[in-house]
Amino acid sequence: MTTIIYFIIAIIIAYMLGSICSGFILGKILRNIDLRDCGSRNIGATNTLRVLGIIPGIISLAFDITKGYVAVEIGRIILNYNTNTKLEIYLVFIGIAVILGHIFPIFLKFKGGKGVATAAGVFLNISIMPLFIALIIFIIVVAITRYVSLGSLSSAIALLITQFFYTLKNIRELPYFILSAIVVTFIFVKHIPNIKRLRKGTESKIKFSKNIKSISKYSGKGDNVH
Repeated sequence: MTTIIYFIIAIIIAYMLGSICSGFILGKILRNIDLRDCGSRNIGATNTLRVLGIIPGIISLAFDITKGYVAVEIGRIILNYNTNTKLEIYLVFIGIAVILGHIFPIFLKFKGGKGVATAAGVFLNISIMPLFIALIIFIIVVAITRYVSLGSLSSAIALLITQFFYTLKNIRELPYFILSAIVVTFIFVKHIPNIKRLRKGTESKIKFSKNIKSISKYSGKGDNVH
């Protein structure tokens, strides 16, 4: 088998992993509901937390980070064991595939989440320090403002800037900088409704809710992580 065939296999695996949406699955298992009809109508971890509670929200977040990490790791194993080529550029495309799988999941008619947590899993595998800095920014912004959307947007910018400086120090990081630029573009495009609400002052703040009734006021508003 040629390198391209192994690469295609890794891409398909990554996309299919990305298409497994934990928030949707948890909603069906725990309450037999479709998260796309509840709260902010998003399958992401934030809406999972609002609708199903803290523990399901954490499980959803952890799962979506993990699938980003695992998809890249599977690709690394496949290509490492079967080729002698440089991995960086291949891992970038694999990372994009798993993120696109989450945003456009084949199992949910291509209507998924926003890709934030899955992208975090990808960078956890390939470039951990820029991710760590982005995570700190996310925590600070959300703690101060309680806007998860603003935290995600701020952390995306932080990731891009940090990855840029890492690339200046090591040119082999260039594919990861390109990936970070693509990820930031995805995140900002998926957050256009959130950005509009932030500008109007109507964006919903994170609130820990234990039952579905308590989130009715979020109906139609923006979820973020994922």
